[in-house]
Amino acid sequence: MKKITLLLLFASFIYTQVSNHIYLTTESSALVGSNVAGFGSSNSIFINPAGLSDLDDIQVSAGGGNLYGLSWLPSYYFSLNTPISGFGNISFGFQQLKTKNGSTTLSDEQTIKIGYGFNLQKDKNSQLSFGGVANYVQWDLGESAGVSGDGSDGLILGRLNTITMDIGFIASLRDKYRCGVYIKNINSGAIGTGMTRTILPRRLNAGVTYLPISSLSTSISLERLLGDNDVQIKGGVQYSLNSMIDLMMGAQANPNRFGIGAKFKLIDQAISYGMLTHPVLPITHQLSLGLSF
Repeated sequence: MKKITLLLLFASFIYTQVSNHIYLTTESSALVGSNVAGFGSSNSIFINPAGLSDLDDIQVSAGGGNLYGLSWLPSYYFSLNTPISGFGNISFGFQQLKTKNGSTTLSDEQTIKIGYGFNLQKDKNSQLSFGGVANYVQWDLGESAGVSGDGSDGLILGRLNTITMDIGFIASLRDKYRCGVYIKNINSGAIGTGMTRTILPRRLNAGVTYLPISSLSTSISLERLLGDNDVQIKGGVQYSLNSMIDLMMGAQANPNRFGIGAKFKLIDQAISYGMLTHPVLPITHQLSLGLSF
């Protein structure tokens, strides 16, 4: 029993690291998460739900990749945005993170999201938007290592779940200056019980985006895990080379990371690629497909 308790405590620590994966989408990887105040897309449900208010059409996006280039750590996501005439936008999202050993799944985190974004105020010069997301988080623990050590004959550790809430705001002026704030897990949702109860990561992102010309946007943001004194500084640039190609680049301090990517657009379709470095681990490559209707 003592060994099982220690294993769950260790697993809870690992979960708090994985569930705070903030570079989920290709755009977030390429811009190193600096796009908290950027223009919205269906992926705003993962970044800042207030950005959903920018949309006026149905959008679908799906993508993923292996974190840090490791085949045993795959990550996937899916999002769907639907406008409601006169009442903002409703969005649905799904994300999955796995840890595998060959054909054996050691850990499987799945999150189902329902988001909503709308304008609190809008005129021809300014706009103030709000968004919220409800997350149903489920974590399947798989089996312990067992006698063989590969998880094929270990103890079944069970399944945990919880509900968390995220909120965000974006204020913009003349479509040139944008300021965004995003708070993750504002309700302090926790997972596990008793000694293994762990409050999931609570994160604050605040940033600004400036568009000197319509084809160029520059962003800078500050990010902090609530309860932690460390602050990450992020910056990103997105440039529309032409009507078909967007280029993205970003850098982060504490720790130092660098991202780069591109989006290729054709009529109502878009294919995006994002690459993100790590100071110790290998490079993360991600690919996604987006559709608009």
